[in-house]
Amino acid sequence: MYRFFIVFFWGIVFSLNSSAQDYTVRGTVKDKETNEPLPGAGILIESTTKGTITNLEGEFEIKNIAQSKATLVISYLGYQTQSISCEFSSDKPKILEVMLESGSEQLGEVNVTGTARGIVKAMLEQKLAENIKNIVSSEQIAQFPDMNAAEVIQRIPGITLQRDQGEGRFVQLRGTPPELTNFNINGEQIPSPEGDVRYVGLDVIAADQIEFVEITKVLTPDMDADGIGGNVNIITKKALDTKPDISVAISGGYNNLRERENYQIQFSYGARYGKFGFHINSSYFQNNLGSDNMEFDYIKGPFWGSQDLGVDNYKVQYKKMELRHYDITRTRIGMSSTMDYIFNKNSSVYLRGMYNSFSDDELRRRKNYNVSDAVTETLYRDCSIDHDIRDRNKIQEIYSLNLGGTHKLGSIKLDYETAYAYSQEKEPDRLEATFDSPGHGVRMKFDLTDPNWPRISYPVEGDEELVYNYEEYEFDGMTLEDNLIKDINITAKINFEIPYQSGSFKFGAKVRLKDKKRDDNSKVYSGYPYHSLVNPYPGEVTELTLLGVSDGFRESDLLGKGYVIEAMPAPQKMRDFYEYNSHLFVYDKTDTRQETFGSDYTASENIYAFYGMFKHNFDKLMLLGGVRFEKTDIDYAGRNVVTDGSKFVRLDTLNDQRTHEFWLPQFQVKYSINKNTNFRAAVTRTYSRPNFKDVLPYREEKDNDEFTFGNPDLKYPGATNFDLLGETYFGEQGLFSGGLFYKQIDDFVFYFTRFAHQSDASTGTSLDKITIAANGLDAHVYGAELQLQSKLYFLDNFLSDFGVFANYTYTFSEAYIHTRYPANYSDALVIFGEDDLSAFFDVNGEKEKITLPGQAKHTANIALFYERPDFYAKITANYHDAFLQELGADSDLDEYYDKAWHFDFTTNVSITENLQLSVDVINFTNVPQKFYLGTPDKLMKQEYYSWWGKIGLKLNF
Repeated sequence: MYRFFIVFFWGIVFSLNSSAQDYTVRGTVKDKETNEPLPGAGILIESTTKGTITNLEGEFEIKNIAQSKATLVISYLGYQTQSISCEFSSDKPKILEVMLESGSEQLGEVNVTGTARGIVKAMLEQKLAENIKNIVSSEQIAQFPDMNAAEVIQRIPGITLQRDQGEGRFVQLRGTPPELTNFNINGEQIPSPEGDVRYVGLDVIAADQIEFVEITKVLTPDMDADGIGGNVNIITKKALDTKPDISVAISGGYNNLRERENYQIQFSYGARYGKFGFHINSSYFQNNLGSDNMEFDYIKGPFWGSQDLGVDNYKVQYKKMELRHYDITRTRIGMSSTMDYIFNKNSSVYLRGMYNSFSDDELRRRKNYNVSDAVTETLYRDCSIDHDIRDRNKIQEIYSLNLGGTHKLGSIKLDYETAYAYSQEKEPDRLEATFDSPGHGVRMKFDLTDPNWPRISYPVEGDEELVYNYEEYEFDGMTLEDNLIKDINITAKINFEIPYQSGSFKFGAKVRLKDKKRDDNSKVYSGYPYHSLVNPYPGEVTELTLLGVSDGFRESDLLGKGYVIEAMPAPQKMRDFYEYNSHLFVYDKTDTRQETFGSDYTASENIYAFYGMFKHNFDKLMLLGGVRFEKTDIDYAGRNVVTDGSKFVRLDTLNDQRTHEFWLPQFQVKYSINKNTNFRAAVTRTYSRPNFKDVLPYREEKDNDEFTFGNPDLKYPGATNFDLLGETYFGEQGLFSGGLFYKQIDDFVFYFTRFAHQSDASTGTSLDKITIAANGLDAHVYGAELQLQSKLYFLDNFLSDFGVFANYTYTFSEAYIHTRYPANYSDALVIFGEDDLSAFFDVNGEKEKITLPGQAKHTANIALFYERPDFYAKITANYHDAFLQELGADSDLDEYYDKAWHFDFTTNVSITENLQLSVDVINFTNVPQKFYLGTPDKLMKQEYYSWWGKIGLKLNF
């Protein structure tokens, strides 16, 4: 069928053009006054969709022009648009030299024109693109206070951003979760340093390392097709001119919550030396920050004394309340370099490299209120308090290297590339240690007068004195870890493009070899023998007490609500005590094996692809179609630690080998109403690969009663996508666009949690929490996008220097899954490796409707800016609606990422022609990150960061 699809369209294309003449125009575009070339100038054949932009030398070429007479429209921001009439002959190309006159009355100083060049180049590429995409330039990035790539991308229509410690991290595109989007550097997929997922936390990449960001929302057959949401491509900087381009930036700032500083320095150098171009860009950023956090864990069960099975008496109740205090140092190091050599206008080669390092050094102090035996929703019989710490430095690194070239062999264009990408995540010397309250279980009561700020009281006399008697707190366990994750992609691809009259045919092939490995190494200690009455060891044993390893830390007004965290173990004191007394700690062999092997895996994937596509122009109408084939051979190995409940029995290695194949047709239409207005439509087929933690054969224990199962039978989601978009460009950097999209997704993946036994189901109502990835039946995502950016040039006086940048996306989804069993199914029994998904869902029952996980109904960006040649200021607002994060055992236990507005401010002042002063203020309204359970009144998490800012200088030569 798909081969017929290709042959059918090729036949139409060639038959329509069998008697047409083929013409070519070449030329250069230069500044009339300085005679310098203008890279990024737009050339469009009037009343058609054919066009191009000039290269680094200001050169352009348009082939396959059907008509013997045509008018070329040449435009460049800040210059007067020029129209040139051409008459072609059949034997040789038309050669032009276009000299554009500056429209300096609009832009003023030369340095502002330079700033605008990157913006206009991005807009020109977006306008002339064959498919639907958004492009952001480094100049636009500099006009926002964004620190990393994720925050840059949040400004684009249809983007939902997930944050970590106040910084943007994971990107969600068009109402889909992040695992449905491809992430690339310089056109090639980058492996994820994360152990569980494929997608990349883009907080690893510094914003000042980026030349352009391309968000492709409609894929073409020559692109990797495993991105249902779309494709994110980060393009690094390269040399543009023979005149050296040098910039140095330095800044310092302040984080209000922890009253600590941040630092940033950036250096960039680029120049062309004849045919050779070289550019290097480096940056260093250290941010000393923190957060205050309150979290809740819930379970659904009966109240104490009413545990009769079969009675619908299961209620949502507290399992844990946590107070958390974070001290964090984040260090982001980036370096990128591009070298290229242009042999002639028909042949060039390049080498691009990028290195990113992200160190997240975090100390978490936590006070846990552990509750059980609920009498009511607020009163609990058997409770305790833990004081614990987690001290770890998570270091993520991403390397990428691309070597390739482009050549014209007669009329055939050939391009090829080999790429190597490596990522890793290290957690050396990770420490977790816990001390718990002494004696018997105490009673606790939640005061929910203010449900967002619960208070704990102790209704039984003497209990409060017991939990505050820190001298008697007992050591409850320690874990030492040294973890490593590696992921490698080796890629080779080749493409051929053959022009014909009024169009072209393109075909190519690609192979990508992936190897990913996770290796955890843990030591778990469950106790320490010292007791005032019992000493099992000869000689003197040093007493281990909470106060003995504390450093006097105390937070008396956590979250500004009077919560207290004190008497916490100190990491260095705990390490020192262990160093001198390691032989006395009780080594837990079973938990050590579980922690060491439970998450380990190896995964190999060999991916093969080939495609064929055509592009044809009928004056104002362009058609693009083709088909892509992708095949994936997988070889996975996971681990299962088998115990008899308390003792280690054996370690099983679980293997899975499979092949997945996809035929993926694509068809697109672009109609140019005039030189500035396009209408686009597309029907495409795409798919996505599940995350590694979802599909690997393994069973992992997260906590004493929390487990994750892998699901090797998970199907790859596939989608049919429909897109419509209209766009018009106007004025100075003006753009208005609106579009509709629809995605029909088969076998979407979601995370489901249920409570069940893993052994004898007759042992009461205490259940394990089991999470597994499962396929939904189908999902339908409907959306609409609007975007507007423009200066208010139509107003008088100083008001014409104001401008607006705004976009809004509405998304609606309907997703269907098998009906979930009720949460009070307390005799549920699930055996890993034996039971299928019928143990989790009623596969023979009616369908249940949910929203697609990750789909936020409303997302928006609004910015008001003021721009003059020597001054720029912008206030920005970013909004996302609440969205479903993870499904629970029933709808009462579904987890949601709450809605949020984020407000930032940035300004730039030109002190001299080459020196700029900048000021950024981020999150100045102290917006928290929130999660809730089922409904917004059931709070799961609220984390506050306060505001932070920086002031800096940038020098351009």
